[in-house]
Amino acid sequence: MSGFETRFRAEDDADRIRAAFYGFVGAHAADVDGDAHISTEIDTQGPKLRVRLWSAEAMDAFLNGLHAADRPNRRVCYE
Repeated sequence: MSGFETRFRAEDDADRIRAAFYGFVGAHAADVDGDAHISTEIDTQGPKLRVRLWSAEAMDAFLNGLHAADRPNRRVCYE
């Protein structure tokens, strides 16, 4: 599956992020040019919410639409 993804830590508000994801995908349904996927994964650091979108532009728009406090801390997610 191609696309761009990011992860949110378990401490983030998963319900609010899911709602933002589905709202974003619904609002951009005519522009979708690939996969959009949300899932929960568990690794040694605990559960994370993984969001994958069809382009870098879509991911940027999604992240910019989130409240600053909801944006993922990429350093924590990938270290």
